[in-house]
Amino acid sequence: MRIGWLFLFFFLLSNSVFSFSAVEDSSRYKILSLDSLSDEDMALLEEYKDSFMSEVKLIKSTLGLKKAKPIDTTVALINRSSHCEISLDATGPIFSNGRTTSLTGAALYPSVMYYHKTGLYTSLSLGFYTDSAVRKSAAVPLVAFSAGFYRTFFKRWTFSIGYSRNFTLYQEKIYQGMLNNSFSLFNSYNLWNYLTLGVNTAVSWSSNLTSKKYFLFQVDPNRLPRKVYYKTFTQDIGQAYGVNVALSLRKDFSFFNTLGAKVFTVSPELYFIFGHDNSAFLIQGFRLPGQSPLTYDKFFGLLDIEPGFSVDWRIRNLEIFASFHAAIPFNDYDETTSTRVVNPKEYHPYGSGGIKYLFRITPKKKARN
Repeated sequence: MRIGWLFLFFFLLSNSVFSFSAVEDSSRYKILSLDSLSDEDMALLEEYKDSFMSEVKLIKSTLGLKKAKPIDTTVALINRSSHCEISLDATGPIFSNGRTTSLTGAALYPSVMYYHKTGLYTSLSLGFYTDSAVRKSAAVPLVAFSAGFYRTFFKRWTFSIGYSRNFTLYQEKIYQGMLNNSFSLFNSYNLWNYLTLGVNTAVSWSSNLTSKKYFLFQVDPNRLPRKVYYKTFTQDIGQAYGVNVALSLRKDFSFFNTLGAKVFTVSPELYFIFGHDNSAFLIQGFRLPGQSPLTYDKFFGLLDIEPGFSVDWRIRNLEIFASFHAAIPFNDYDETTSTRVVNPKEYHPYGSGGIKYLFRITPKKKARN
């Protein structure tokens, strides 16, 4: 009996202690209504809510649970809407397939392009050089026209085909009316959203507007000079034809909302260039007094390997880009020994960059009567 009363006493004591602690803990907390919050507290709460929901959307987009809206529609989705592009590119020093050229300094290329949402495009660009001889010879040294098709399919495969024609206006008299033509085919594929592999094939050839004009070329002082037409000379000694195949590997590292930009991308790159070495593609028989004949060569093979990286900075419709590469020429032709240098003995660093502005063309809506 005593045991029962003792058990009842301890039960009542523990229940009173629990009730006292519950009352004491409940006094620490206070349930507030949203209507009782001040304007400053409500603004702070909305800010926390927007930040939290933005983080949730980013996590869902990263995990593939929800498709987020494109960050900047004009640049990122370039092939989904008709638009125009105005750009200014710069490069220097100027090399060709990793080889040095007669041009010194840098080059500037302002251009304008119209792109239709079907993939068709056309562009017009001008070329200006800091080389003093070029600047004195022509006000506009180079005019280039190009047209073609460019589009990305299935968000991974990019296909492009195009034709371009360059009007060279700064050349010496013997190159008068020289035209450079090229036909290119480009394919690239994004492997596993990780690495982009590209293959670019270009065929180029020369022609001349002044097909009926000629100059007198005298090889032997004891013989009469012979006629050499500008068209024949520019085709043979300039660039009769050429074929280039370029393989490229690229990995993009994109950083969103960095440095005030919507997208900031850093891409390491590696180029392999195969083709004809047109700088040594000359015709035997033409010789100047006291000089040896020009060399004729039909070499085709590895011309250049270029490691480097590029930076792309996009702010809505504005794109700023730059790249740096080191050209390592292979199988370079040595005119003094008339042999090819199989292993490279030098490399040529160069840089390029530019700025591009894209804007859509929207037709005006007809006013209703």
